[in-house]
Amino acid sequence: MARDPLDALIRLRRLSLEEATRDLGARLAEEAEAVAAAARIEALIAAEQEAASRLDADDAAVEGFGRWLRRIGQERAAAAAARDRAEVETARARAVLGVSRGALAAAEAEAQRRAEQARADGLRREQAAIDERAQHR
Repeated sequence: MARDPLDALIRLRRLSLEEATRDLGARLAEEAEAVAAAARIEALIAAEQEAASRLDADDAAVEGFGRWLRRIGQERAAAAAARDRAEVETARARAVLGVSRGALAAAEAEAQRRAEQARADGLRREQAAIDERAQHR
């Protein structure tokens, strides 16, 4: 008996779903890392700003903070950009996962429809055979 191409398609769709699930997990981990890195920089800036804002801070501390803030601003921008890219990649991975789930569900639904059609065809053949035997009695 020939193998049903639909069975191969379902296996392929399951593999695709597994890959999409793994990819989403990796993207979520990368996003969490990027969010944490951006948060660390923001916390560092807040702490340094507080230190420079103290009443006992001299002009040198305030000027030093200004220079440091310009320098850390590049890191802050890079961390924010990395976080934004990670969020976009996570959204893309979620979309791919959704499409993979839909594709698998469609293939499984078609397999179910075919199985039900085959059962119905078998029952019709059985009934036709019973009817034919009944007519020849």
